[in-house]
Amino acid sequence: MENPENTTTAPSNIPVLSLVKSAQQQHGLRHGDYQRYHQYISRKLRRMRKSLHFQQGNRSKVTPKKLTPDIVTNPRFIILAVFEIERSWAYAMQLKAESSTEIRKRFQMCSRLRKAVARAELLCNMEDNLSLLDAQTKLELRAYKQWIRGILFFELQNWVVAKEHLESAQAIYNILLQMVDEDSQAVYKSRIDDLLPQIRYCAHSIGDETAATDLQRMRNQAPDGLTLLSELQLDQLLSQARASQASQVSEVDWLGTMIPVKSEKAKIAILTVEESKSELEKAESLQAKLAIYESVLKSCVEAVTSVRDELRTVVTSEPSVTSDKNTSVVVASTKYGQTLGSEKVSRLQLLYNYLQYLKLAKTIDRTLLHIETTISSLAEGSYKRDQLATSAYSKPQELSRLYDTLVQNYQEIISLPCLIQDHNGLKDLLYAKMLSYRSFRCYYLALAYSCNKKYVECSALLMRAKQHAEKAISSLKYTAATWTEGEECVAPGPTPDVLSKSLQSLILQAESEDFTCKAASMLDTVEGNEPISITPLTDSTGLDASQKSLVDRLNIYADEKSVEKSFNNFVYPFVNLPPQFRPVPVKPIFFDLALNHINFPSLDDKIGGKTSGSSKPSGITGLMRGWLWRGSEPSET
Repeated sequence: MENPENTTTAPSNIPVLSLVKSAQQQHGLRHGDYQRYHQYISRKLRRMRKSLHFQQGNRSKVTPKKLTPDIVTNPRFIILAVFEIERSWAYAMQLKAESSTEIRKRFQMCSRLRKAVARAELLCNMEDNLSLLDAQTKLELRAYKQWIRGILFFELQNWVVAKEHLESAQAIYNILLQMVDEDSQAVYKSRIDDLLPQIRYCAHSIGDETAATDLQRMRNQAPDGLTLLSELQLDQLLSQARASQASQVSEVDWLGTMIPVKSEKAKIAILTVEESKSELEKAESLQAKLAIYESVLKSCVEAVTSVRDELRTVVTSEPSVTSDKNTSVVVASTKYGQTLGSEKVSRLQLLYNYLQYLKLAKTIDRTLLHIETTISSLAEGSYKRDQLATSAYSKPQELSRLYDTLVQNYQEIISLPCLIQDHNGLKDLLYAKMLSYRSFRCYYLALAYSCNKKYVECSALLMRAKQHAEKAISSLKYTAATWTEGEECVAPGPTPDVLSKSLQSLILQAESEDFTCKAASMLDTVEGNEPISITPLTDSTGLDASQKSLVDRLNIYADEKSVEKSFNNFVYPFVNLPPQFRPVPVKPIFFDLALNHINFPSLDDKIGGKTSGSSKPSGITGLMRGWLWRGSEPSET
C-alpha cells in the first residue's frame, strides 16, 4: 500500500481568461449590462461557497474567511477567488456608468477597484505556495493581476503607471499566446486587442500626439466580431482623447466669417470632421469608411443638440429675445423698437447653422458612397453602363431613394439662414447640383416604372431626366459660373467637371432607355394587348434564330441569348459572306433580221441615169449568162 504522503497530484490547468470571458459574454457584458453581470457573479459565488463548504457564516451572522494555502485543496477555490475579483470590477464599472449623473459614485468606484486589486495581490502571493497549479495558470493569474492594477491606475488618471501595468499584462498574454494551441489562441488575441486602445490612450495622455489617430484607426478597422463592450470602450477612449484636443479649437472660418466656438461638443465635432478627411483617404474597405462617417455624424448630431439646447436656454432666460420658428432666426428687441441680434445669440446661431451644414455635408458624402458602392457591385454590360444602372437592374427604387435623400439634403443646405443666403454664387452652385441629382432621381424612377410595365410614365420621366440634365450642364459650365473658388470648395459633392461628365452619360443612357421603353411598349400592345413571346423562334426549315444571320431573320424577334449565340456561331452574323449562289434567267440574244425583208422603192427616175440593172455584163461571164438566162431578165416595174 502506497504512503499518501509520497503521492503527488498532477498540477491542474485552470483557463482563467477563458472562464472569465465566457461568463462575461453569456451574462450581460455582450450588451454592456454590468449590473446583470454583477448579480450573476454574486449568485455564482454563493453557490460555489456552498458546494465547497466555505460559507462565510449564515443568515444571522457573518464570519469572514480568508483563503490560505492550507485551505486551497481544490482548483475551484482559485476560480472562487478570481470571480470575487470580477465581482468587484463589475460593480466598479456599473458605478462608472452611473457617475455621469452622480459624481460621488466615482469615489465608490475607485474604492471597489482598490478592493479588487487587494484581492488580486493576495491571490498572486498565495499561488507561489500552491503546487496544484501549473505554470500556465500561474502566468494567467499574474497577467490578470497586472490588468486589474492597470485599470485602477487608469481610472485614477495615473497614466504612466497604468501604461506600465497594461503593457506588462500584454506581454504575459503574448507569451501565453505562443504556449497554447490554435483553438485556444482566440481568447488571448481578444484580450490583447482590448488592451491596445487603453495603452494608446495612456500614451496620448502622456504626450504622444499620434496616439489619438491610432485610436481612431483601431475603431475604424475593428473586426466584425468586436463585442459591444469593446466598441463602447473604444468610443469612450476616443471621446476622452478628442476632449483633451478640443481646447485647441477656439474659432472656425466659414465663408470668410470667424465663428467663435465655446461648446465642448462643438469643438469635438469640428475636430472630428477635420481628422476624418485624412482618415477617409487612408481607409481602404467600405466598412472602414462607413465607420468613419458614422463617427463624424454622431459627433455632429451631439454638437447640434448641445448648441440648440444652449440657444433655447438663452432665449428663455432673456425676455427681450424672441425666436422665429419659420426661419430659425433669433433676434433681440430693443426699447427703441429695433430688432438686432444680441452678441451671444448671434454667435450661437452662426455656430448652430455651421454645425447643421457640417452634418448635411457629411450625410451627402456618405450617401454618395452608398450609391458608388451599389453601382460598382453590378455586373458591367447588362446591368451597368457608364457607371449607370440599366433597365435590367431589378431594384432601381433603391438608387432612386438614395438620390432623393441627396436632393433633400441640398434643399436643407440652401434653406439654411445667415451666411449662405448672402452668397448667391454658392446658392447657384448648390442649386445646380441639386438639379443634377434630380435628373438622376428621375432616371431611376423611370426604370422603376419600367419594371412595373408602366411605359408611358417611364418615357415621360426619362424625358424629364434629360431636360434636368441639360439644364444642369448649362448651369455647371465655368463660363456661366457665378461662384468663386472658395465657394466651390465649400459646396459638398463632386466638382462641376466630374458632375457634368456624369450628366452627359446620363443623357445618352436616357435616350437609349427611352428607345427600349418604346420597343417594349409596342411588344406589349401587339395582338390585343397580349405580350408576344421573345423565345427563340423557328421557321419552316426547323432552324432557330441562333442558326441564321440577321438578314435572314428580320421577321423574327429573338431574345438576347439567341442573339449572343448567333454572334458566336457566325463570323459575319449580319449577312452571309460569301453569299449563296442562286440560279437566275440568262439574258437572251436577239438577231436583227427584219431589214432583210424590206423592199425599198426605185429612185432611178429621181437620179436621171441608167441603173445598174440595165447594163449588160461584158466578157466571157456575160456571154455565158446571156446564153443560160436569156429569157429570165426581169421586166421593168
